[in-house]
Amino acid sequence: MASGVVSVGRHRYAVGLYWENSPGRGRVAQIAKEAAAQPGQQADFFAVRPGTKNGRIPQFGLCSGEAGQTSGLPVLSACLASQIPGSWAGAFRLQEGIVVIIVRDDLIVPDGDLFFSEETEARDRLIQEIGFGGLQATYAPEAWSIPGADSIPLTLILNDNNDIKLQRVSIPTKVKMLVGAASAIFLAILGSVWYWQSRIEEEKVAQVQIQEERSRQMRSVTSFGKQQMPPAEYDRVWEKEPPVTKLIEGCAEGIKLVPSRIHGWTMSTMSCNGRSISLTWQRVMEAGSVKPPEGASVSVDGGSATQSVALPGLEKRGPESLKNINDITNRFLLQNWPGNVSRAADDPPPPPPPGYQGEWNPPPAPWVKRSFTLNVPQIPGVLPGYIGDLPGAIVSNMSYQPGGSVAGSSWRVEGVIYENRK
Repeated sequence: MASGVVSVGRHRYAVGLYWENSPGRGRVAQIAKEAAAQPGQQADFFAVRPGTKNGRIPQFGLCSGEAGQTSGLPVLSACLASQIPGSWAGAFRLQEGIVVIIVRDDLIVPDGDLFFSEETEARDRLIQEIGFGGLQATYAPEAWSIPGADSIPLTLILNDNNDIKLQRVSIPTKVKMLVGAASAIFLAILGSVWYWQSRIEEEKVAQVQIQEERSRQMRSVTSFGKQQMPPAEYDRVWEKEPPVTKLIEGCAEGIKLVPSRIHGWTMSTMSCNGRSISLTWQRVMEAGSVKPPEGASVSVDGGSATQSVALPGLEKRGPESLKNINDITNRFLLQNWPGNVSRAADDPPPPPPPGYQGEWNPPPAPWVKRSFTLNVPQIPGVLPGYIGDLPGAIVSNMSYQPGGSVAGSSWRVEGVIYENRK
């Protein structure tokens, strides 16, 4: 496997970038350059996927120029992710080899921009990602015979999109010399008029200082008697939730008491949120009398039933300090979580305290949060190793996905992680 350049229709595209989510919206390019300069990172080029008004955070990808990438080349994974929203994975056969691209929640996963010269390796990587679950669409060559995969040609999906392109991390030496010479000439011209401008600027500064002093005095008069805005008391939501490990263990113990099959019924869905287990049953034709699952509500046509099993209450976790944003990101990457994380909307500000009548526009909470999705074969399994001891983590739901796919049965774990705001 190696990164490089591929041809799609009338354009050549760069492939094989390593992608990261940007913690800041306004300086993504600068963050990418700083990441490229880290020890052990030999990146010559970067590309930026800006965030969206819908809440998707920006991303940047890094690559070296050893495999033929050059500045100005459009990036295949980024251009394709702009065409296909949501969560999907695709393998596309091209003249140079096989390109595998993986996108979760509109974000290219860190190792989701891959080039394979061997078709077997590419197919194995795609099947592995399908096994994690949570994909809304899959694309693969028809000859691979992957169930549910679409074999639409890449050119039809891409539609000549080449908006997101590689940029050079540093300026070449020749360009720096030309810029330096131009700067010297400019400074020489600037120096010849500096004396006269300085005199004018001194007078302007004096006038501005007089005006600011007058404005300050006016503000002091108009603000006299106004009620000062009190500090906002944000709710520390995670401290009111049970510890993640206790919730996972509680669900695992409760599920042991649930039969996977009842005569005349087969389970279609099962989920657990720590307070109860929810099940859906489907009627199957079998000989003999059939009783509905105990405590279940049966549909009018008798073809399905829903059931809820209450679990013992769990204690709140209590005071818990949060981790920094970079700590959470490093953990996600180093442990190579089988899932994805994405920025979630901030908690709304609390209402003003009783009796306060002034303007209420408090600053944001001192923390932010990210949503996460993990796909694991069983619970608790490896799940506690990922989020069991992670401060600020909340599991909102764990849903069972029955077998029948390439990878068999699995669990989809969803929740949020609160972390310190930068």
